[in-house]
Amino acid sequence: MGNGTIYRRGHSWCVGFTVNGGRRVPETVGPNKKIAQKVLSLRMTQVLENRYFPPSRQLGRTPFKNFAQMYLERTGPLMKSIRTERNRVLAWAREFGNRPLGQITRTEIEAWRRERMSKCRPATINRDLSRLRHMLNIAVEWELLEESPMKGMKFLRENNARTRYLSLEECQRLIASCFAPHIRAIVTVALHSGMRLGEILNLRWYDLDFASGFILVRDSKNGESRHVPMDATLAALFRAYPRRPGTDLVFFSSRGGRIVDVRTGFLNSCKRAELTDLHFHDLRHTFASQFVMAGGDLYILKEILGQKSITMTQRYAHLSPTYKIKAIDRMNTLWAGATPQASTSEVLPENPSVTAASQATYQDTPPALTPATDAALSI
Repeated sequence: MGNGTIYRRGHSWCVGFTVNGGRRVPETVGPNKKIAQKVLSLRMTQVLENRYFPPSRQLGRTPFKNFAQMYLERTGPLMKSIRTERNRVLAWAREFGNRPLGQITRTEIEAWRRERMSKCRPATINRDLSRLRHMLNIAVEWELLEESPMKGMKFLRENNARTRYLSLEECQRLIASCFAPHIRAIVTVALHSGMRLGEILNLRWYDLDFASGFILVRDSKNGESRHVPMDATLAALFRAYPRRPGTDLVFFSSRGGRIVDVRTGFLNSCKRAELTDLHFHDLRHTFASQFVMAGGDLYILKEILGQKSITMTQRYAHLSPTYKIKAIDRMNTLWAGATPQASTSEVLPENPSVTAASQATYQDTPPALTPATDAALSI
């Protein structure tokens, strides 16, 4: 009967059927085979109509919209980018509405992914799916769902490396175009430290150690704290930046709370500076690129940026064509004063073939020891 089977185990008849695109569900019915056949027919109908729920626990009946609200209330404070992740949760709530959790299938999630591939980059799709996967895993953990339909689902391959970074002249032009003091300060910190926007907006005054010259990033993207060097420009900026009583945030909103977003101010500054196709994260790329072009070490850069692997750091260490040309010029200068050495053809005999006579000549036979050499080798 399709994907359903009836079999006997001991003195009882059992049924087995497939749900959620491949998960096998066994169920013991009893000693009567005809009843087991009717149970299997009922279960198969429930599966086809997305009405099957495990009989032992009423799992999967919670409406997705209600679950999303519970999820935000209990996990929202733990999210790193609260506004972005909250919007992702609400987007999924609009997608599934009041449908029970148990009716959401892997097939429709994959169909959603295929439809989005024509509109969004793989990284954007993966971030949205990652949030949904976490939600469904939490539903399983809270015993609202028996198994996540995304279990074992692979994400799209990402290839979103950007090579956009600014020259030093463009950096100065951008800073000069930031009219709002807090936007100018935030952009300057990003260009001089390589810190992420969220890390900058989370800075508090006790994170700045002027004595040692380091900025403490307490909660980075990879979950580990790190120390970022504070150059003379940043030290002067922080010393002169006004503080607001009642908050220890370095950068604060008009109400004294955390700044949520700087998109509008940043985009307006880019327009005034006549800089196109520039994202705020590209300021981090700019720091990394300028650091390497100034002779900085990649492993030191890895620690400054807070990357877990050197491979990730190399993505930020784009070298400009001009810098590569200068590297070639340095090699030309290096070899210009080198003393010519004998070539291989001058060292080796013209006919390197091995004969019986030449083999005897070049045998690795140890030289006979003289009394002088014997004494020199003795310990």
